[in-house]
Parts: sequence; C-alpha cells; structure tokens
Amino acid sequence: MELLSPAGSREALTAAVQNGADAVYFGGGSFNARRFADNFEGDGIISAVDYCHERGVRAYITLNTLVFDRELCDALVFAEQLYRIGVDAVLVQDLGLAGLICRNLPELTLHASTQMGIHDLGGLQYCKRIGLTRAVLARETSLAQIKYLSNNCDIELETFAHGALCMSFSGSCLYSSMSGERSGNRGTCAQPCRKNASIFARPSDKDFCLSPNDICMIEHLNALQRAGVACVKIEGRMKKPEYVAAVTRCYRAALDGADASTIARLKQELFAFFNRGDFNTAHLYRDSVKTDRVGNSKPDKAALAAARQSIQGENRRREVDMTLTLSVGSAAQLNIADGEHAVSMSGAVVQTASKPQQAELYAERLKKLGNTPFAAQKCTVRMNPDCYISAAELNALRRECINEMLNMYHVRNTVPVFDETAAADVRNIRITADRQVYSAGFLYARVSNVMAAEAAAKAGAEFIAFEPCTFDDNATQINGLLKLREKFANGQRLLLALPNVIITEKQHQCFRLFAESGAFDGIETNNIGQIAFFDYFKNDSAEFDAMQNEKNCKKHAPLSDGFIRIAGIGMNAMNSFTMKCLTELGYDYIMPSPELTGVQLASIAEHSALAGRMLIGIHGRTPLMQLLHCPIKEHKGCQNCMGIAGAVTDEAGRVFPLVNIRYPDNCLVRMLNCRTTDLIDLFDKIPQTAGYVLNFVGEQIDEVTERIAAANEAKNGKRQTQYPNSTRGHWVRKVE
Repeated sequence: MELLSPAGSREALTAAVQNGADAVYFGGGSFNARRFADNFEGDGIISAVDYCHERGVRAYITLNTLVFDRELCDALVFAEQLYRIGVDAVLVQDLGLAGLICRNLPELTLHASTQMGIHDLGGLQYCKRIGLTRAVLARETSLAQIKYLSNNCDIELETFAHGALCMSFSGSCLYSSMSGERSGNRGTCAQPCRKNASIFARPSDKDFCLSPNDICMIEHLNALQRAGVACVKIEGRMKKPEYVAAVTRCYRAALDGADASTIARLKQELFAFFNRGDFNTAHLYRDSVKTDRVGNSKPDKAALAAARQSIQGENRRREVDMTLTLSVGSAAQLNIADGEHAVSMSGAVVQTASKPQQAELYAERLKKLGNTPFAAQKCTVRMNPDCYISAAELNALRRECINEMLNMYHVRNTVPVFDETAAADVRNIRITADRQVYSAGFLYARVSNVMAAEAAAKAGAEFIAFEPCTFDDNATQINGLLKLREKFANGQRLLLALPNVIITEKQHQCFRLFAESGAFDGIETNNIGQIAFFDYFKNDSAEFDAMQNEKNCKKHAPLSDGFIRIAGIGMNAMNSFTMKCLTELGYDYIMPSPELTGVQLASIAEHSALAGRMLIGIHGRTPLMQLLHCPIKEHKGCQNCMGIAGAVTDEAGRVFPLVNIRYPDNCLVRMLNCRTTDLIDLFDKIPQTAGYVLNFVGEQIDEVTERIAAANEAKNGKRQTQYPNSTRGHWVRKVE
C-alpha cells in the first residue's frame, strides 16, 4: 500500500521523501486546492519531480480546482508541461478539464481528486470510462463501502489516512465562497468553519461545532489494505516541514510492520505533534465525527529536533554496484548499475604507477558518494598493481558517472501532443442541442414536500423538482405526487431531485424506490456517480409493486420519450467544457455553478451556444455545506426532526439554517446560507436561457407561491422590488 505525503514547499517535499514516502503530491502556482501554500513553479517543479525520481519516489501534481473558461487553455498547457517533465500522475477535479486532458494528453496518468466527491460505484465507473486510473475517495466513504467498491470496479482506490478533516462533503462546500470571495473549489478557502460557531445561540470562544478533529488511521492501516485501498494519503500541504517529516515517519513505520504497542506509541507521538483536541476515524466505521476547539499541543524540543535533522541528510539511497577497470595506457572505465539503469563512462588515461597500488584504496574512494541518493552495495576494482590515476581524476570520473546515472531518472517526454488546433477548439467551443426539450424561459421549482410541490404547480412553475426529505411513508408521498400530476396543466413536468450525497445502500434504495415509481418525468443529479439512476426509471420495480398493492397507489408509467436529465449545482459546472461533457453524458439541462458571476454566465451562454441548456438560479438559500455529521445530534441529542432541524450561529451572529434529509440509517444535514439569494428584480439583466431555478428547500409554502408569482411577473416585464434581506450571491462578486 502506497504512502502518499504532502508537500507545500521544497522543504516539506524533502521531509516527505527523506522520511519514507512512496509518493509525494504538490501543486503549481495555480489550479491547485492549496493556492496559499508556497507551491512550486517553473524550474522548481522540474527540480522537485527530478528529486523524487532520483530517490525512487513518485511525484503527483495537483490540478484539482474548478476552472473558468478563460483559464482552460492555460490549464491544458500546464498539464502538457507536466507530461513533458514526466510526472507520475495529475490529480483533477474539474470534469471539463479532465475530459480535455484525456482527449489531448492520453499518455498522462490522471487521478480523481477527492474534490470530485467520488463515493459510489457509479462515480468510479465514470472515472474509468474517461480514462482515470485512480480515485481519491470522499472522506465520508466507509470501510464497508471501500471494500464493496474495490471488489466491483477495476480502478485504484486512495483514501485519506491522517490530517485535517473538512466538515462538508468533499467538493460540495460553498461556505467560504458565499461568506466572501475565497472559494474552496478554487484553492482559496478561508476556513470559516474553523471559527467559533454554535447551535442555536451566539457562540462562546469554546464553541467550534463545525470544526472537526483531525483523522488518524494509523491503527487501521491493515483494515484499509484488506479492504482494497491502494494508497493512504496524509493531508497537510499547508503544514510545516517538521510536521510532514514526523507524520510520514510514523506512518512509514506502521506500514513496514510495526507491532501494536509500537503503533500505539506512534499515535501518541502524532497526537503530541499536532491535534485539534482529539483524533477520529472520520466515517470509516460510520461513526459521527467529533468537533472541538483547536487544541494544538506544541511538540517537544526533541521531537522537533529529530524532525529537522531528518530533513538535513540523505536517507533515501539506491544501492548500486560499481565496477572500475584500470589498464595502463587506456582510459579508466567506471560502470554503475542499480538494477534499473546502468551507465558506463571513460575517464583519464591510466598511468604507470611509481609504486604498487592497492585495489582496496580505489574501492574506498569510489564508495564516497557523499550527499547523493546512491550507496555502494558492491564495489569491484579490476587492475594490476602498476596502474595509477590520481584521486582528483577518480573523483571526477565518479561524479560524471553519478550525474549521468541521475539523468537516467529525469524523464522527459518530447512528443508534441497539444497544438494550436487543439487550443482553438478550446477557445471556440460550440455545443448544439440534439433536441429541444422545452420552450425557453421556464421556471424550475425545487421543493422537498408534496404540499410545496402542489403550491409550485398551482403558482405556475413549469418544472417541479421534488427532493424527499423523509422516507417514513414513501407510499403516501408517491401517491400524493401521482395525484398532483393528474392536475398538471399542459406541459408541466415532475422531476426527482437527488441530493449531493447518497452514500449507503439503504439511502440508495430510498431514492431508487422513488425513481422506479413511475411518478417522474425526469431526474436532477448532483454527483457524477448518480448517472446510474438514469437506468432506474422504468416500470418494473417489485418493491414499488408491493407498496402499491399495500397502499392502493395508482402507478403511472414514465413518458416514453422526452425523459429529462438535469445536472444540478452539485455537478460543479464552472466552464463550457464541463457543460459539454455533461451534455455528452445525456444531460438536457445544466445548472451552472453558483460561484459564477452574471458576466461569466452571459459569456458562457453567448459564446458557447449553451443558452438553450442552462438553468440559472434566481431564488433560494444556497446550500453551503453537506454534512453527514449532525451538529445538533452531537451537541443537543438526536431529535425526531423533519425539515428545518435547527441552525448554526457564527461569531458575527449570522444564523445558518440546518435542513435534514432523514434516511432510515442516518441524516444528511445541509447548512443553508444565512440570507436568501434573489435575482428576480434583476430579471431583465439575466441572460436569456432555457430556464430559471427557484430553490424552496427550507422555505415556507407562502414563499413558494409569492416568489413564483413574482418570477412570472418579471418574465412578463413587470418590475419587481428586491426581496427583503436577500443577497445577490456571486452575481457581481467574483470568486478568487
């Protein structure tokens, strides 16, 4: 099992390599999820990759942010540069960028970043389909799920084993972005979750309900390996080199077979070096994560000194066999081989010795490899006693041979793969619709209960997307939706909306039951793995048949044609190429990322011919965090809540509602923005696109009726006033 360590600086990279990492991951100056780390640029990246390869360590580069249209060419050029210098893999998040790289740089190995939110079989199958060879699983993936995924998909699995844990589901956090301009999806997270926050009341300086303890899996490495994990990853590109050194050393010892007592001692060392009050195992065993105040106990001086010392010397050496051949009147010949590469160099002409020479003396001189990544395992000198070359000549020959040996590990790919034609394709993307699904300008209402769906339909929303928030009485909900469909005006459609996270088999079955009910004309997905749900909309569900007989429900067959597929905001469509990828997967309409400004949305709609595919959000509380951990359960005890379950209050007194989806086995908790985003009064400034989204999850019924009426009036040219206490979101405020 590979040990993958972080490097936010050259010193941290050295620390990782010298303390036993099998691979190191680091980023360039842009397009990586830790843009505030020192990172590597230009020749620094080349030097870092070469340093790793010289010591038998793999180098992975992070290209794991969402990318704007204007950045796509630069990102692809950067990927080509990485290919040319021989990086071992590149980590990606952006679906469009991943597709571009696979198309233009098929020889470059790609891994799915944890920011993709891969946690199910559908997500892994998508990764394999487009050419990715490994997926860094979402940190919420359990051990049982990892084992299932490993047994059912031929792709490498990587998981985090140590370090900071984000409270929100991987790749789905908009808290920092909506609180300011620093986006976690763009590598500039301001970490507002680490500040004081409390349930229901203004927090004290001891309240950190959104700041989880660090994860530590050092006692569970064997279980991870048995489950099929190919690589364990240490988080910490913002950490100091001493931290990287200490954590890498401990995990190296554990992976190399340390016994239980030694691992317990190593865990204590890790805790002493850095902690946030305690360690946890995240969701590995479906436990709740723990939150606490940041309680970093400073490491003792001896631990710091040992960590610093490990960075100074050369601990990673390849064993080499060295053979020196000397013959009077001929050039000295030195051969070096390490089992993977071999070099042979000629030096100065061998002279006649004034006195007999000893082969052992030359062997001892050859073995002095200094601060190089080589160690002489075997040194053979073939010579007669009358042979002589000076120490300076021998040293020069050895240095030349070692340098050539190092060059053997400096991979350079020179085949041109990305030309101006490809660049022009990126700049001039055009997407055409295969079929017109619906007339432009429809209203798309997202609701979470049948009463809200009825109100939305009555108010005139053409599309109603239903996201169930409870599964206590599925038959009653489906029956209510089927009755609602009977009242639909001509052309109104009912869709099933899926949340970002459907992680256990029970949760999957809950939504599959709705999908197979025949009540829906389409689906909205919010994770790439949910493409698998496309196949569930058919009329053969035995589970629903049984429920139908029991509850006397009327069953409708889905439409034979015109089935509608919607990519929700959870798909992180930040650029035209991501939208193009989604249309190629069969999606009819796409909700762009809420992190795009009005100007950026207009540019995509105009220049990419995507206006007929886009659904722009004009009302609703933006979901900031997707939590498998319930803050209320931890701090107030589990309640039989439904809908709005409470709220988080930050240190500024802002109140963020918590909305639950109550599964049979757990809850998915969404933290919504403290203010509603509303653009209805700006309707005449919004690009004319396929439709407009109003998200009523967490809102009252009267809001559904009033805001849909206002949106319809705005469509018809009637001026509207700004919604009270609302925000414009990122309409004019660009993220970094």
